[in-house]
Amino acid sequence: MISMYLTGKVIDFVQIGFSNAKMALIISNEEEKLRRSILEEVDRGVTRIDIRGGYTGDERPMLMVIVSQNELSRLKQLVKAIDPGAFFIVTNATEVFGQGFRSHS
Repeated sequence: MISMYLTGKVIDFVQIGFSNAKMALIISNEEEKLRRSILEEVDRGVTRIDIRGGYTGDERPMLMVIVSQNELSRLKQLVKAIDPGAFFIVTNATEVFGQGFRSHS
């Protein structure tokens, strides 16, 4: 079982490569302040996505930002300081291309 797991990881690495990028999705009542702070203090681009809550049906903005593993702790601190009640999701971003990240191959 260990051999199968390791083989799978090696195949993933060969096909996808190694990426330490993280994707953060942030839903907050302080969207504009967070957006500006991420742009200025983390120096990363931010995408604003309009969403609708599944329970309330309310329309709200969600911010999506891609950061490196090293930048993630700064982003977490920033979100906590501006809106401790923000809904904050972090996931691995296996392939990221564009300015500030690896180029297309």
